[in-house]
Amino acid sequence: MTRVRPITEADIPGFHAALDAVARESSFLRGNQAPPLDDVASFVRGNIQTRNPQFVALSDQGSIVGWCDIVRGRGEHESHLGELGMGVMAQWRGAGLGRRLLAATVAAADAERFLRIELSVHSDNLRAISLYRGFGFVEEGRKLKARLKAAVPVDVVLMARLRPVEDWPSR
Repeated sequence: MTRVRPITEADIPGFHAALDAVARESSFLRGNQAPPLDDVASFVRGNIQTRNPQFVALSDQGSIVGWCDIVRGRGEHESHLGELGMGVMAQWRGAGLGRRLLAATVAAADAERFLRIELSVHSDNLRAISLYRGFGFVEEGRKLKARLKAAVPVDVVLMARLRPVEDWPSR
């Protein structure tokens, strides 16, 4: 059984390790290793300070085995939107953990009044695309051959979830 909860500063080393493990699979993230620990620490502290939703999943032993975050856009013209990132370590996939992480993070984003959540996902990651669709994300476009996986080009699917029209400010 795993527990999903908001990230804390004490989670930074474990989050860094989980991020690195998923990145080293070279199948899901933009890079093949985690950024330096200091950069990851700044990212987590920034999310906590600005109330960007960021959740982690912990195993029974207390190690971080997954995460999901939504980082608010910068500047006045993008303050209504956030970019979603998530990952689950290989041995923990297929048991609904991604769904639990996404549910908690999207609920927190709704509470923080994010009106639009965007993400990008490799076109061959059908499990993730299905998960996102189940949460109301729709495909907005594709970046053709935008990433290389084992030297093979793969498309990137651009998806977004919009809050209902009645939640948007009117002029």
